[in-house]
Amino acid sequence: MAKKKEQRIKLDGTATVSSAGKSISMSDDGGPVLTVTNEYGNSASYRIEAHSFDGLWSQLWQYVKDSQH
Repeated sequence: MAKKKEQRIKLDGTATVSSAGKSISMSDDGGPVLTVTNEYGNSASYRIEAHSFDGLWSQLWQYVKDSQH
């Protein structure tokens, strides 16, 4: 039986989207990293691994809830 090839997400460079003081950026810091920053400068970073989007999604929602006033 053939071994499954390990999946790796590859990112070349950095991408940032910002509006009204909030931003979302992707960078490659030893692997893809998603950073979310609110208008007050608070940020949270998440390393993205293959097959880890469910955990990322729940963490992002928790970040949104925690950041509301």
